[in-house]
Parts: sequence; structure tokens; C-alpha cells
Amino acid sequence: MLVVALLVVGSGVAGYRVLLSPGSLWVRWAQAAFPADITMISFGPYPSAQDLRSFKKEGGRYVVSLLDPRLPYEKELLEREETAAKKDGLIFRDFPMASIFDQQLFPDYPNEEQRAVDFLKHLDAPAYVHCYLGKHRVIHVRDALRRSGVPASYWTASGSETEYWDLVNRLADAREEFIRGNFVKVLGILEPIRAEDVDVAALRGWSNYRLGLYSRAVENFQAGLKLDPRNIRNLEGLGFCYLQQGNPVMAQRNFSLALEQNSKEKEALVGQGLAFLTLGNKAEAGRMFREVLAIDPGNKEVAGYLKKAEAE
Repeated sequence: MLVVALLVVGSGVAGYRVLLSPGSLWVRWAQAAFPADITMISFGPYPSAQDLRSFKKEGGRYVVSLLDPRLPYEKELLEREETAAKKDGLIFRDFPMASIFDQQLFPDYPNEEQRAVDFLKHLDAPAYVHCYLGKHRVIHVRDALRRSGVPASYWTASGSETEYWDLVNRLADAREEFIRGNFVKVLGILEPIRAEDVDVAALRGWSNYRLGLYSRAVENFQAGLKLDPRNIRNLEGLGFCYLQQGNPVMAQRNFSLALEQNSKEKEALVGQGLAFLTLGNKAEAGRMFREVLAIDPGNKEVAGYLKKAEAE
């Protein structure tokens, strides 16, 4: 590939200048396109000054870069972009994740990815997230956001612009009420939504679960899994419903599907441990609970489960 060659000779004057011109013909053909529709979280390549102005005009507020100043050409691009963003009144943040063709260059890459996720989880206005080409680092951040429970609706436009923002705003309000424990209020906020949405299904399901309405929660989680059979939140929710209904074998199937995607998924590990405990397999239950405590040492609830698994 031509871009590979450019990176290889990037220390040369000509190659370096090309790297500093992501809008040039030599680089633009290899980049992802700048998003046509602005969503709560939009992903793409290094933006031009015109891209930033268009983003601001559409209601955007945050520009989140994944470029790394330890790479000389990215350092120059960062400085240029930060100046342009501030000129347009945008809030600029950088989480340096150096990589070349998806090969991580520095050991702090995962930590910076998590910092980006933590920032994006609490947005109050649209953000544009980018790397150099818009094809690698942004995908890792998007997948990490999905694993952390951020609704895919945040970056997937559907319906009219009015319908989309109504969905996003209702999801944001509902998530806040869920955290406060106002589960009836969550269901009320989501009630007007008629569009099929995997994250709405999960939030409805978990609210009904917390209210003890397990049969209704099962229906919600199953509706979500019809849209996305591998959605972790709905798989876990259905698994916990099966545990409540006295069906640990079916629960294990759902937790296993979640763990296939992320072996460190805490909720799935806890659920799998409880399923093993119900089936009398204390050794496997204990192993699951110890894995959770290795990730979250202060989890008193799981520590209590472990004591039960280790009891004679």
C-alpha cells in the first residue's frame, strides 16, 4: 500500500510532508469518510478546519483526538487541530493512543483508551472522535464504549433527525434515573419510544428486573437479542432472569455467550459463578468469584458469594 510506504519513509522530507497533509490525495483515499450525519458520538479521520466548522454548525461541542504527540507528525497535526478547534469555540481533548496500522506502539495504549471511554460516557453534547485514518484506533474506542454499556444508538443514526435525538436524550435521562434507582421512572421515560432499539430493550429489561418483574424483563431482553444476538447487556440480563426463575443451565448459556466476547466481563462472571453455585459445582463457582475479585477487590457482595462457595 502507498500509505505504508509513506510511513516507512516518513523520516524523509517528502514523506513527512505528506503525513502532515491528511487532506491530500495521497492520504485521503485511504481514510474513512467524515460522517454525513452528526450523532452523539461521531467517529472518523483527522478533520480539516472546514470539517470542524461543519461539526460546530450541527451542534457539536467536543473534539476528541486519539493522535499521539510522541509521533512527530501527529504532534504537529495535534497543535494545528487544537488551534482550529478553539478558534471555533469547540472543547478539545486528546487521549494519545499511538499505533501504526493497528499495531500499538506504547504500553499506555489501553489506559488512554479507557480514559477516552470514561470521558465519552458522560457527554452532555455531541463529540467527534478521530484518529489519523479513522479506521483503527476509533474502532477500538467504539468497541470499548459498547462493552462499557454506552448505547450503540449514540453513534448509529436512525429515523429522522428529530426521532434520533429524542431517542438519545431519552436514553440519557433514563440511564441517569436507573443509576438513582428510579426504575419506574425509567420505564416512563422510555415508554413513548416505539422504534426497536437494542439499548432501550436492555434498559427496560433491567428496570423490570430490579422491580422483580422477571417475566416482563425476559420479554425485554429477548426483544433486544432479536436485534443483536450477541449484545452483552441483554445476554446478561436474560441470564440473571433465568437464575431467578430457577433455570441455571439456560442462565449459563447466556453468560457463556457474553464471556466469549469479553472474558473479563464482571456481571457475566458473577452470573456464571452463581449458576455453578446453584448447580452444586462450588469449585467452578469459586473460580469465577475469584476472577471477579481480581478485577474488583473491594466487591463485598462477591466476597460473600466466594465464602459460600468455599464453605464445606
